[in-house]
Amino acid sequence: MSVKDSSILFGRDRHRSRQFLSLAAAVCFGSLAFYGVASIDAVPFLWQLVYVPVLIAVGGAVVNAYLNDGLFVSALNTAGIALAVVLAHVITAVLTRGLSAILSPFTGFPGGGFYLSLTVVLLGVGAVAFVIGAGTRRIVTFLG
Repeated sequence: MSVKDSSILFGRDRHRSRQFLSLAAAVCFGSLAFYGVASIDAVPFLWQLVYVPVLIAVGGAVVNAYLNDGLFVSALNTAGIALAVVLAHVITAVLTRGLSAILSPFTGFPGGGFYLSLTVVLLGVGAVAFVIGAGTRRIVTFLG
């Protein structure tokens, strides 16, 4: 069995996997719009709204694992938020300080360790969501 045919990584149903990857892309673009607008001070940043895309992404990862398996798909649901945060900060740095803010090898991009930590944490959250969803499905199947 090849890696691309593995139901544990990509899910049993390819159509459903594409649906959940579309959800991941939508959460990523929505988060990018929210963080991008908030980082250039176009709207006030509300901490309470930070949890909305996280809840949607984690919920999508759990439901994906329950219905379809797919560790990779579940992890991408949550990691899309980290990508959105990084892109929002890169766009803000370019808009405020110019392209040299991210291209200069001497200054570097500030906060790189935070972004790596955020990505690792959100990948871990996606993996835990996969375990919860797939485990719940197996328990329901075993009991029913």
